[in-house]
Amino acid sequence: MSTKSARHRPRGRPPTIDREGVLDTALRLLDAEGAEALGVSAMAPYRYVGSKDELLMVLVDRLAARLVYPPRPRDPKGAMLVLWSTIYDSLAEHAWVPEVLARRRMMAPSVLDAIEEIHAALRDAGMSTEVAVRAYRLMWNFTLGALLVRAGASSEAPSHQQALRGAPDAERYPMLAAAAATWTAAHDRDTYHEDLAALIDALLPRAARS
Repeated sequence: MSTKSARHRPRGRPPTIDREGVLDTALRLLDAEGAEALGVSAMAPYRYVGSKDELLMVLVDRLAARLVYPPRPRDPKGAMLVLWSTIYDSLAEHAWVPEVLARRRMMAPSVLDAIEEIHAALRDAGMSTEVAVRAYRLMWNFTLGALLVRAGASSEAPSHQQALRGAPDAERYPMLAAAAATWTAAHDRDTYHEDLAALIDALLPRAARS
């Protein structure tokens, strides 16, 4: 390169990386390949946000901030059904999120408003703070478990559960054999919303179930 051409070469800072663009790219990568994709990606987008955990936390909170909760009924059960169903349906769109929440014990700050409202509904149902916390934990563990099961059901790998439950040895497992047809019919069917209603009914005091 000549001295003249070097003298006319543009100077200044390199192009600024668009943070939102990096986050969008990381989200698409996670949705396509799962959380482990960030560890092997040549792009390694977390370098522009912080650590890998920080990137995951930012993305989870970003998704939580976009949640739109429908109007809630005034009764505690109805309000919780709407709140939990909205959280579940949103997280179910991103199969990597439940695994990240379960393994890394993360929590999105943007979901605190919904958690506050769930606790208020439990209080309005007549629960003490201690009982409300236990009820919340039961519903969260149930929701997270349902999401993990749903993510597993979407896998293309063969289901060993279906194979075992669908044709057990009737002499050794008579109860499972009797339930085999029901298990087969229920396989891969998402029953979260109806199961959630049953769980809330079991947790709420009788007077608050209507």
